[in-house]
Amino acid sequence: ILNIHPYKDTGTGILKGYDDLCNLLDEHITITQSIMFSANKGPFDKAIDEWNTKLILISDILEKWISVQRSWLYLQPIFESPDINRQLPIE
Repeated sequence: ILNIHPYKDTGTGILKGYDDLCNLLDEHITITQSIMFSANKGPFDKAIDEWNTKLILISDILEKWISVQRSWLYLQPIFESPDINRQLPIE
């Protein structure tokens, strides 16, 4: 359900509509963690732990992605400015 859309004419895609995805992911993490405390989890213990680990990893990666995207969206217009480009050294 990742909605990646082109951002202006930069050739870069940005993630949109991630709130629903984050909410769904949080819901699944909560459900998985509640299953971890079930008395009947015995035969599924390893699979539940692996699934919980994967969900948490995906959640962490998505949070980092969103954080980096916010920073990039803030800084991108600054570095696109002709005035800034003239002032930057050619490195």
